[in-house]
Amino acid sequence: MNVLLIQPKDSIGNYAPKRPLLAQAYLAAALEKAGHRVAIQDFRVKKTESRFDNLLKEFNPDVVCISLASLTLQHAFELMKKIKSHNPKVMIIAGGPEVTSLSESIIPKSDVDFIVVGEGDFVLTKFLDKYKKNEEWKNIPGLGYKEDGKIIINPRELPENLDDIPFPAWHLFNLKDYNQNPKRIQLPIMTARGCPHKCIFCTIPSIFVKYRYRSPKNIVDELEHVHKRFGISNFQIMDDNIGLIKERVIGMCDDIIKRKLKLKWIVGQGLTANSVNKEMMMKMKEAGCNLVSIGIESVHDDVLANIKKPSRIATIENAIRICKEAKIKVKGFFIIGLPGSTLQKEIDSIEFFKRTGIDMPRYSHAVPMPQTELYEWAKKHSKPVMDIESSHTKSSQTLGTLKSSVEDSYGIVYETDDFTKEERIKAYQICTSEAEKWTLQNMLGKTLGYIAWKLSRSNKIRYYGEKIIDRLGIF
Repeated sequence: MNVLLIQPKDSIGNYAPKRPLLAQAYLAAALEKAGHRVAIQDFRVKKTESRFDNLLKEFNPDVVCISLASLTLQHAFELMKKIKSHNPKVMIIAGGPEVTSLSESIIPKSDVDFIVVGEGDFVLTKFLDKYKKNEEWKNIPGLGYKEDGKIIINPRELPENLDDIPFPAWHLFNLKDYNQNPKRIQLPIMTARGCPHKCIFCTIPSIFVKYRYRSPKNIVDELEHVHKRFGISNFQIMDDNIGLIKERVIGMCDDIIKRKLKLKWIVGQGLTANSVNKEMMMKMKEAGCNLVSIGIESVHDDVLANIKKPSRIATIENAIRICKEAKIKVKGFFIIGLPGSTLQKEIDSIEFFKRTGIDMPRYSHAVPMPQTELYEWAKKHSKPVMDIESSHTKSSQTLGTLKSSVEDSYGIVYETDDFTKEERIKAYQICTSEAEKWTLQNMLGKTLGYIAWKLSRSNKIRYYGEKIIDRLGIF
């Protein structure tokens, strides 16, 4: 069958895409392995919109798979109508985090024929194989459909052996859409799926349900394969908890070193502070790691306890110190507006990132996502600034730099007696400004960094400055 994979653009459009999406690449690889012909359309890349009509005519898909996230729904539904008007017989299948979190709500309000809940690369190939052969497909785990006016969602099934997954199909992407020099792209790689922790704001437990991981050899086989085929030496590990099993990380690093692979890689989002130790970090540095991202969220232990974070401030400080001793840069994520926080508590984080030497502090808003404890807490204990149930489709966790406000509320979903909307706007503005100045001074030196920060107050200069940084692959 001809299968077209679509990534819609989001409604806020904070950032230009720096790399193709790993989920699409995995799904495409599974489909190709099953014998299907696959094409990919990433609408995050602006120049691809003009190609879409021709792609529908020339590729003539039998099946279109659309990934749905909270901020892509509007565009996705528009695309579905366009696809059906082109050919009403095209089967539309939806997957992605929004489908997994709110599966029963997607089919009634869209042109979707089927949905896939959870990890689509395992479900979709089974379904298409049985559907084409006209075999019984209705009981396939993770499949959703409508029958006799009822919506049926089959229970999920979690495959245990991630080493069986084919390597991502990067050959199906035009890598120059993301960087004119593809060798500068930090291609994503995932060494495990899921996270055992239960932070109240995180959707990962509902998406992946259970923590599963790949073997060190399988991971390094992929790195070596991509390096040899595409000439790419830069990678970003996208795990939600890379350091959970330290021996596995050390084994991966040892294999990279043994094969003499000259790679540069970063941990883009998931290094939990209480998983950091000196042996692992030194080995990661030796194997090419130059930056790790730590979810700090707050610099106050009472807030960390409220959100069920497994780390406390003393542990986080120690983890940062170990990373710095290993000469690995640290990106620190902070979330403004978590339960128990106040304006002063957020401002305290500025002194914290300067004192601990975090290289890149990053701030985001607390957005209550469906199927998280924060979602239920916000409905019961906060004062809504916008409708809680639909807020995740309107508000971005980070405004980025291309938008100054979202519906004049700066993306803020709720407020409390102790932390009002106005105070949260103030906290975001102050903390983000200080974090950007600090980051630029770390990158360019104190004087030049300060000048760059002052110039970046102009949206136009800021826009082109980010373009340059993206092109050069800095951080």
